[in-house]
Amino acid sequence: MSALSAPEIQILPATAADYEEILAISEGIYTGLDYLPLRYHAWLKDPQRRMFVAKSEGKVVAFDSFLLVDGGITAVLQGLRVGLTMRGRGVAGIIQKFTLDTLHSDHPDVIRIRLTRMKDPPPAILDKYQPLHSKAVIAKYLSADELEKELMVLESRISSERQHFSPPVFLDYSEVHGLFSGPLKEEDLLPGRFLIQAWLPIITCKANLDLMQHWRVRWLCSYPCDAVHKKADGSMSKEDNISVSGTGPSFVAFKGFLSLGTPMFPMPSGDGKHRLDIDLFGTDLPCAKIHVLLQLKEAVKALPSGGSIICIIYAEESLRDGLTGLLDGFPPFLWCREQVVLELVIKDRTST
Repeated sequence: MSALSAPEIQILPATAADYEEILAISEGIYTGLDYLPLRYHAWLKDPQRRMFVAKSEGKVVAFDSFLLVDGGITAVLQGLRVGLTMRGRGVAGIIQKFTLDTLHSDHPDVIRIRLTRMKDPPPAILDKYQPLHSKAVIAKYLSADELEKELMVLESRISSERQHFSPPVFLDYSEVHGLFSGPLKEEDLLPGRFLIQAWLPIITCKANLDLMQHWRVRWLCSYPCDAVHKKADGSMSKEDNISVSGTGPSFVAFKGFLSLGTPMFPMPSGDGKHRLDIDLFGTDLPCAKIHVLLQLKEAVKALPSGGSIICIIYAEESLRDGLTGLLDGFPPFLWCREQVVLELVIKDRTST
């Protein structure tokens, strides 16, 4: 099929009336893990976000959006999709160009654009965008019938490791704002100062933390103190700022650990499946395992009766094998293996 010409496509601001048509073009996207159906109406109300639809013959054929973050100097592109019958006909390029043109003209303070993609972004993207960071993705299915048993299995698999750490604590937002002003350091946990929260790459500035407060993200923190050290006789004793790293004889200073749990939301399939995203920050495997368990247990409290969970964990690549082992025997959910953050610098702020 030949590419559609621009006059055949009309780009308009997305409205509440477009919702059903956007659902129709999104069917089956992201292997059934699409977040947009639940978030669409909230996105419409977000003053930091712009949303667009492409229409052909009066019908919605594509969608795109961007969110202003980092205090208004960065835009994150999100939600791009094209209807099945229009794919491969140039529609994505048309709506993306309109989105970027609008961004440049209406938001001149924006100096960079970010986006996240699955493994191996196409060359057309890599020609423009610089990879910033990547994380391993591990997706597992926890069925409603087996959920209680599966949590008990996880408990048993990390019971010996939990004694090595002070219990992680869930934070309220008064604590979140001061999180990195104490012993916890951004440079130790967040490569490039990035919080990649459910595919949204943002820095830890106050404006972003204020935005996240509305999203009800669960912050779980292990501080770099009150850890334990193994004595010569094999027993454990507490010593400030020392922790076991792995199971070998060597010991290194424990730099802390952080995880973010996104509130679960039902899948568009309507069969009781709920998606849970857990973003992990840090490289200590025993601590990562504890955080996964605690985030899961907290999420289950809000799970409707008879509901099941598709749990998606994002972690540093060095943790992949260990976390996969923790979840050994849990049915995999086939999705993607890697999350890649890309950035395009469009203006040097120091030269303006």
